[in-house]
Amino acid sequence: MTELTKAEREALLDRARAIRDYKLMQAKGYERLARRAKDETTKRLLAEISAGETKECEYWSRKIEELGGSRERAGKTFLTGQRVDLMLRILGPRSFMEWVLIAEDDSVEGLAIAAMNIGDAATSDAWSRIASDERLHVERIKKEVLGMEAWEMTGGGGVRDVIFGANDGLVSILALVAGVYGAITDSHTIFVAGVAGAVAGAISMGAGAYLSSKSDKEVTERESERKGIRRKGTPEEEQARLAKFYRARGFSGREAEALASRVSAEMQSQSEHTIGEDVGLTSEESWPPIKACALTGLSFAIVSLIPILPFAFMRVIPAVITAVLASVGSLFAVGASKAIFTRKSWIRSGLEMMAIGTLAAAATYGIGLLIPV
Repeated sequence: MTELTKAEREALLDRARAIRDYKLMQAKGYERLARRAKDETTKRLLAEISAGETKECEYWSRKIEELGGSRERAGKTFLTGQRVDLMLRILGPRSFMEWVLIAEDDSVEGLAIAAMNIGDAATSDAWSRIASDERLHVERIKKEVLGMEAWEMTGGGGVRDVIFGANDGLVSILALVAGVYGAITDSHTIFVAGVAGAVAGAISMGAGAYLSSKSDKEVTERESERKGIRRKGTPEEEQARLAKFYRARGFSGREAEALASRVSAEMQSQSEHTIGEDVGLTSEESWPPIKACALTGLSFAIVSLIPILPFAFMRVIPAVITAVLASVGSLFAVGASKAIFTRKSWIRSGLEMMAIGTLAAAATYGIGLLIPV
C-alpha cells in the first residue's frame, strides 16, 4: 500500500479497526447465544453464524496488518467478551445485535468515505469495492438473520427509554430547583416547586414517549405491509381470499381450492421465514407504546427526586450542596450510559452531560436572582 499517504492510511486504519471490533462483538454474541441454546438446530445455526463472523474478523485483522496496524491483543479480546456479556444482559439478544449491526454499518460508511478521499485512483477503487462488499454483507445479516430492513433498525428498547427519561429528569429538575433557589431561599418552597415540576415533567415525558413510540410503530407496520413483510390476515384468510379470486376467474371450486392452497403455502414459506426465526432473534412485536410511556415517565420521576429530596430533610444551604453534588454525579452516570447507544467515549459522554446540566442550572439560578420576590 505504498500509494497511501500517512493521513489516508490512518483514516483507513481507524475504520478497519472499528469494523473488526464490531465483527468480533457479533462473533462473541452469537457464540454466547449458542451456548445458551437448548435446541440442537438453533445451537448449530448460531455456531455457524459466529464462525462466519470470526472469519470476517480475521479478514479485517489481515487488512489492518497490511495497513501497518497490529492484531487484536488477547487482553482486549477478553474484555470484548465481557462487554458483550454485559450488553446482552442489559439490552437482550435482539437489541444488542441491532445495536452492533448499526455500529458496523456506520463504520462501513466511514470506510467508503475514506476510500473516496484516497488520491491514487487504483487504490481508491480497491478500497471502495471492499466497502461495497462489506455493505452487502451487513445488509444480508440484517435481512436474513434479524429479518429487518434498514429503516426498522432501532436498538435499545426499554433501556433507551429509561436512559433518556432519566437524562431529562435530572437536567430539567436540577435547573428548576436552581432557578427557584436563586429567587427564594426557603427549603419548603423549593421542595414544593420541585415536586410540582417532577410530576408535570413525568406526565409530559410519558405522553411524548407514548406518541413517539406509537408513531414509529404505525410507520413500521405501514412499511411492512407495503413491502410484503407482514400479511394483513391469517394464512387461512389469505387462502380463502385466493380461492375466491380463482373462482371469479372461472376455475371450478376444487381447482380454485387446490391453486389457492399451493400459492398460499409458497408465499408463506418465501416471505416470512428468516434464519433469525430459527435462532429466536426476530419478533412480530414492536416495543409497545404504553411500555415506552411508563418507563420514560417513571425514570423521569425517580431521578428527579435526586435534586429534590435534600430540601425535604435539610436546611437550604446543606440541601443545595447535597442536591448539586448528587445531581452532578448522576448526570455523569446517565451520560456515560448513553454511550451504549451513541457509541461515543463513555467518559466524554458523561462529562458532556455534566456540563449541560451544570450550565442549565447556572443559567436558571442567574434568572432566579434577577426576579424580585
